[in-house]
Amino acid sequence: LKPSFPGVLLPSCISESTSGALAAMDRIGRIARHVRAAAEEELPPALAAAPTASLSGAQPSDDDVVICCSMRTAVTRAKKGPLKDTPAEDMLAPLFKAIVERTKIDPKKIQDAQIGNVLQPTAGGATSRMSMFLAGLPYDIPLAAVNRQCASSLQCVANIATAIKTGTIDVGLAGGVESMSMYPMTSQTVPEKMSPLVPQNDLAAACLMPMGVTSENVAEKYGITREVQDQMGVESHA
Repeated sequence: LKPSFPGVLLPSCISESTSGALAAMDRIGRIARHVRAAAEEELPPALAAAPTASLSGAQPSDDDVVICCSMRTAVTRAKKGPLKDTPAEDMLAPLFKAIVERTKIDPKKIQDAQIGNVLQPTAGGATSRMSMFLAGLPYDIPLAAVNRQCASSLQCVANIATAIKTGTIDVGLAGGVESMSMYPMTSQTVPEKMSPLVPQNDLAAACLMPMGVTSENVAEKYGITREVQDQMGVESHA
């Protein structure tokens, strides 16, 4: 990468090996096929897919936004896996530190950080901010916590990439953290404190359905077997 390239630093996962890159491309292809299949269905306008490619061009350019580094912790089973007793801060902080060490970047050049989550207390802001300090990052790197459900981390990447593309910043840090062992899926939902009008509106009431249930529905609808999901998990760690 040219030193002048703006970049996004990601505490998520992508292999540095060629085989890992090929596996990543294969996963992207699978996801694309799922999106195409969904796009062919008759969906309400509010739910119709609207793919965009505003951040990418046909030809490489010196002002392209590039990912300089990407890494993650292992993904383990909630309540049963080896990370079940590990606080979110202890998962995120080592990634911040490792990214700085791997890229050799001066942390003071990181101009923004955005970390996605869904279930963390204080909307995730405190968790991510404390993780930055535990990793030794300077306090003057601004931080935003983003919750877009299962796309929270990806939204952070898009936000940072957009900020770089528009010239707002040159270097940003994007990623996400979650512990469903520490904070189960429905732990932040208190129906008793919601409006009594919610149950009277089908779409509003559907918002209370855990995403774990919707994932089961998607798997059944598109015939995504447990074996296929396990294989994707293996390839993700390649």
